[in-house]
Amino acid sequence: MLKLFKSMNSWLNLAILTCLLFLFNFLLSSQLPADQALDLRFAYSVQEAYDAIGMLDFETREIYRYGIWALDLPYMIIYGLLFSGLLFKIWKTQKVLILPLGVVLMDFFENLMVLRILKLFPMEDQLIASLASLFTTTKWLLVGLMILTILYGLVHNFSSRKVPSGSQSPL
Repeated sequence: MLKLFKSMNSWLNLAILTCLLFLFNFLLSSQLPADQALDLRFAYSVQEAYDAIGMLDFETREIYRYGIWALDLPYMIIYGLLFSGLLFKIWKTQKVLILPLGVVLMDFFENLMVLRILKLFPMEDQLIASLASLFTTTKWLLVGLMILTILYGLVHNFSSRKVPSGSQSPL
């Protein structure tokens, strides 16, 4: 497993994964208006979930389901590998890999709940909608923490670079 993450931190692999990330991001955003996509929301209520799904006709709900299976599941693998490689490259430790893994797991369980909501619709299930919101909110909190970890690591690595010994500060 470590070998996989070490191979993901090469600049070429990171560049390929970044291009794939943008491609899948574009494809996902073209599938459904952002106003109705539950996975782009934060801490939504059961009512907000069903209001958003209720705005979709049957065909659009089917496209949403297809988008989750055909696009969002591979997208999770792509961003999981990308951010794992990036974090490993910056921090050089396996400990930080828990963040992208956590994001992927929350996204996966969120997708399962949203798929269930779409399958049962128009019947409403408060537990499933609440779990979907919990997984979505946790995913976005972990994404924020992951971005802060990346930024902190970049700043730390940049600021800890040694100044060449021949040049001295005038102060």
